[in-house]
Amino acid sequence: MTDLTKMVPRKRWGPARNGCKLLIGLCAAMLDVGVASAALTYERLTLDQVGRLLVIKGEFEPSDDPMRLVAEYAQFQPTLITFDSNGGSVVAAMKMGRAIRALNVNTIQIRSSQCASACALAFLGGVKRSAEAGSIGVHQAFFSDDVGVDQKTAVATVQALTGEIIGYLSDMGVSAKLLQLSLSIESSDMRYLTSAEMREWGIVTVDAAPAAAQAGFVSVVPAPGSSSSPPSEQAANLPAASSPADRAVEFVRRYHDAWSDGNSTALTFMRGAYEDQVDFYGKVVGRDVIIKEKTTFAQRWPERIYSLKSGSESVRCAENCNVSGVVEWFARSRERAKTSSGMAEFSFVWNPTSGKIESESGKVLATDKGAKAPDRVINQWHVENSKCRGSTNADSPKTQQACKRREEVGAMLDRIGWCYGHKEEYGYQMRWHVCDANSNRPQ
Repeated sequence: MTDLTKMVPRKRWGPARNGCKLLIGLCAAMLDVGVASAALTYERLTLDQVGRLLVIKGEFEPSDDPMRLVAEYAQFQPTLITFDSNGGSVVAAMKMGRAIRALNVNTIQIRSSQCASACALAFLGGVKRSAEAGSIGVHQAFFSDDVGVDQKTAVATVQALTGEIIGYLSDMGVSAKLLQLSLSIESSDMRYLTSAEMREWGIVTVDAAPAAAQAGFVSVVPAPGSSSSPPSEQAANLPAASSPADRAVEFVRRYHDAWSDGNSTALTFMRGAYEDQVDFYGKVVGRDVIIKEKTTFAQRWPERIYSLKSGSESVRCAENCNVSGVVEWFARSRERAKTSSGMAEFSFVWNPTSGKIESESGKVLATDKGAKAPDRVINQWHVENSKCRGSTNADSPKTQQACKRREEVGAMLDRIGWCYGHKEEYGYQMRWHVCDANSNRPQ
C-alpha cells in the first residue's frame, strides 16, 4: 500500500496547475497550508482555576513524532491541550489526534489563537472538546506545482486520504459534514466554524463559553519547565458588561428576527416587546391595539423576512434609547399568490430598564413591484458572507458578527423555502434557489 505520509505534498497559496488542475474541488480538505518551516513545539502553562495547559504550536509535518507528545504529557500531566497552528500535514495531524485520544486528555480552543486547516483534525482527538465560535477554520487545499506527481497518482492519493479522513472523523464521533463543508471552501479562503455547526456535527462536546472561562485564560502564568514566555498577547479578556446602546441594537435585531419567524413565535415576542401605552406612529395607543394590528398583518403575510441592513443602525441613549435603522423585507402569501418586497426605515424609543418599546415610527423607502424572490435579503447574505470569509482577521468582532449575521439571514431564508446549494455541490457551484428534495438544509 502507498505510504500516504510520503505522498501528501506540502501546499502553498495560489492557483493549482499541472497535474492537480482538475482536482481543486477534490483535493482533501484541511491539508497543508503554507510551507512548513519548523516542527511542532510545546508550551507548558499553568492556569489559575483549572491547572495545567499544554499548547501545541506550529505546523504539522510528516516528521512530527506523536511520541514526543506522549513524553510531554508524562512529564507535565496537563489537564487540557490547546493549539496555535495554521495547519500542515493532514496525516501528521490525525496521528497527533489519535495520540491525544489514547492519552484520554481533553482539548479546548479559543478565538485569540487558532486551530486552522489540518489542525482541526488534531483537535478532534480530545475526549471532551470545547471551542469558541470562530476558533477553528477549514478549507480546501491543493498540490503545489513542484510536487512532481502525475494526475493518476494524485487522484489515487486524494481518494485514499479522503477515505482515511472519513474513517478518522467516524472514530472521533464527528459528522462527515465537516469534510463536506471543507471541500466547499476555496483554498485561498478560510471558513471559521460557528457554535451551531460545532455542536451539530459533534466537533465540540462541552459548552464553549463556560469551558473557556473555567479554563482561566484571563490569567495565565508560565509553568515550571516551559521553554517560552506566556502568550499574554493571546490572553482572552472577559467581555465587559453591555452598554444600553449595545443592548438597544441587539434588541432591534432580535425584534426583526422574531418578526421573521412563524406567526406564533413572532406574536409572542411582540406581546412582550411593548410598554402598556405606546406612541405608535404619532398616536398613543394601548399594547393590545398594536398586537391586534400586527396579528392582522401576520395573517395576511404569513411568510416574512424583515432583515436589518448591516451598518444602518443608529442609537443615542440618555434615560431612554432612540434607535433607528433600515430593514429590507420579503413577504409572501401562498394562499393569495401574492408577494411583497422592499426597504423601510424604522425608529424606536426603547427603555433599557424595562427592555420595551415606548415609541415606534417609520416609513417605506422603496418597494419592488412584481418581485418573486427575496433578492434583497439574498444580497444581504452575500454581503455578510463576503465579510465573514474574506476577512484577514477572523478574530475581529466585526468578522465574527458578519459570520453570525450570515447564519441568521440564511436561517430566515430557509424558513420561507429558499436554500443555498445542493448536496454534493462544491462552493463555486452553489446558488440560492427555491428549496427542493436535494437542497442543503440546516440541521
